[in-house]
Amino acid sequence: MKKDTLAVYRCPKTQSELTLSDNAKINDDVVVEGTLLADDGTAYSIEGGLPDFTWPKGLSDIDAHEKEVYEELAAEYDKYASIPFRTFKSDEKEIREYMVQKLNIKPNSKVLEIGCGDGRGAFHIADKLGEDGEFYLQELSPAFLKNAIKRLQVFENKLNINYSIGSAMHLSYPDNYFNAAHHFGGLSTFSDTKQCFQELCRVVKPGGKILVGDESMGLWLRDTEFGQVMMNSNPLFKFNIPYDEIPVEARNVKVEWIMMGAFFLLEFEVGEGEPEADYFVPIPSARGGNHWIRYYGNLEGVTDQTKKMAHEAIKKNGKSMHEWLEEIVSNAAKKELND
Repeated sequence: MKKDTLAVYRCPKTQSELTLSDNAKINDDVVVEGTLLADDGTAYSIEGGLPDFTWPKGLSDIDAHEKEVYEELAAEYDKYASIPFRTFKSDEKEIREYMVQKLNIKPNSKVLEIGCGDGRGAFHIADKLGEDGEFYLQELSPAFLKNAIKRLQVFENKLNINYSIGSAMHLSYPDNYFNAAHHFGGLSTFSDTKQCFQELCRVVKPGGKILVGDESMGLWLRDTEFGQVMMNSNPLFKFNIPYDEIPVEARNVKVEWIMMGAFFLLEFEVGEGEPEADYFVPIPSARGGNHWIRYYGNLEGVTDQTKKMAHEAIKKNGKSMHEWLEEIVSNAAKKELND
């Protein structure tokens, strides 16, 4: 861990700044061994230059299982990595370049990749950054992360690249820090995608881009032989895109299927809070009023006969229902209050 990144990292539990232990071992401004302490005393170790921000310390069963799987798979992952692209007759480089283009990366951008695996996708991101940019990679599997470090060594003296161990659901970065964030290939195995999306929205600046993707056989293909064969071979193709877990901060949301419709890409820009429309635009109709009035201005109902007469009355007087009722109710209320 580079010593100057201490100012960037945060406690994934409390979001407080971190303090480096006095007994830390530092070589050429790189923290090789040591402990990072949060304001509540929570400690995160640094071993071999890699800070471990895994939180909670006791992972959920799902996350613990996936970490174990990837730890065992790391040494021979090269045998499997190209299978999806070859299966769906896709060029891996073209697919990864296509995804990176969607992140709108500039040479000086600050970019985060969570669940970065062995750095196959990260290589294409790093290639778009300049010396003024910052690239942070986070991965739950130490073995996979070490493979990513090896793959990206070619950029080591050219770019500001930083690595850490951690969970995608609890990020170790400050609010509104990154211009873009990315993940591809493991979303369906995350224990809490809603929490992951919320964390990504927290650390990406308003206006910044988030792009995630994974297996998910298109619904129109699931009953075909193609869909049935692929879902039988890999049940993860049955994963459903978690539309209901997309944060309210998401703007310009787009979903696209790639690789013959077997993988999806979900992209959106980060906004601030939920959308806020102009609720007060007048609506020139028989009902009248505006969006706000129609929702918050309701009074107790009337009988069917009265409602029918009211509609006949507005046809005769040429007013909207809102205008007519506003006038009648307002005048009647004022009379009662003044008597």
